[in-house]
Amino acid sequence: MNSILRIFPLILFIVGSVLHTGCVGIAEDEITLSVEYAHSNGTIVEEFVDGELVSRTVVTIDFDFTKTEATTPFEFGIWGIEGPLSQNQNGKVISVDFSEHGIWDLTAFALTENGARATEEIVIRVELQIEWEEKSTYDPKPLAINSVSEFSGVPASSILIHSKIENPVLIENIGGGREVEVSWALIDEIGIVCQSQKGYVDEGEEVVWHTVHFGTYEVHELHIEYEEGQDYIDVSQTVIVQYPDTYETDPTSTS
Repeated sequence: MNSILRIFPLILFIVGSVLHTGCVGIAEDEITLSVEYAHSNGTIVEEFVDGELVSRTVVTIDFDFTKTEATTPFEFGIWGIEGPLSQNQNGKVISVDFSEHGIWDLTAFALTENGARATEEIVIRVELQIEWEEKSTYDPKPLAINSVSEFSGVPASSILIHSKIENPVLIENIGGGREVEVSWALIDEIGIVCQSQKGYVDEGEEVVWHTVHFGTYEVHELHIEYEEGQDYIDVSQTVIVQYPDTYETDPTSTS
């Protein structure tokens, strides 16, 4: 009996050593997600000439996962790429194209083959800018403003309008033109005039209407009516659908 008691501590030591040795190889994966991007906002630009769309530039943002590290092989990517968004990958850089304005909630992730995961929430703000030109017209076309994005959970904050009408010189150095009377109207989907303005422009001069509208929950049209005169007019307009900048992620705050 005494001999058994003497060797019992030795037995416990051996068993403990075996169990401890078996645990050494069972370590959890370690993963550190690092995604870098230069900016978290952009503006889609649409250009119209005489009422026809001639160019459209979307927003592209590069997300660089080069500094992401893990103890085992891993995959990486971005969740939330759906609807009008698309992506392509070059090495450890994922480029995302935003073809619709709005506030976009994305999730960058890294996932090891054993299931360890790291994520980072990213919010991107995309606005819309419309550039509109018409030359030598008596009847300017309506400019459609779609400030509604069905994919964005945050509505646009405002519509900024800068509309310029010029009455060009009829004959260079001679003149002969007359004053033109015009009127602007911002009209909603059911035909209600939300804002309006009258203007008068002499030959060789210009008149500008600059306004902001906060009713962004429906489509509007910006109309210019040629009220009175004989001269052709030139129209140049910029419309911006804006979103609150408080919703975008600051790239400098990311890892």
